[in-house]
Amino acid sequence: MPHPLLLRLVAITVLFPSSLAAGFWSLLGLGFVADALLRSQQPGTAALVLAALVAGWVGLGTAWRLYYWLMRKETDFDRRRAAWGLASGTLVAIELMATSGGSLMFRLAFFGWPLLAVAFFGAVLWRMRRQGASTS
Repeated sequence: MPHPLLLRLVAITVLFPSSLAAGFWSLLGLGFVADALLRSQQPGTAALVLAALVAGWVGLGTAWRLYYWLMRKETDFDRRRAAWGLASGTLVAIELMATSGGSLMFRLAFFGWPLLAVAFFGAVLWRMRRQGASTS
């Protein structure tokens, strides 16, 4: 189990800013989807944006749930489901880095920032899996 101070550090430096940015950009994304569907223009792009919004929020929600579970020292959560949620967020972050505009450094810093939380929680899940295998 990670130390609570380390968990709080990840929440304050990675999860909270990522949630704020995701909330702002999700509103813009939903506005694009609604406008595209109302005007019957670019329905494929609208569907892709909507899928990315949902998958991104699944990943971010999974990271927050893992944070709260680990803060309460609960280990009875479904690790496979948590891994799928983190993978969902990872795919969206990578897709945004690949398809968005701007310099590579900006894209890595802005869209890659949530990947720090994914790497942290992924390592925690991996370590818990290894500890569970060695005790049984």
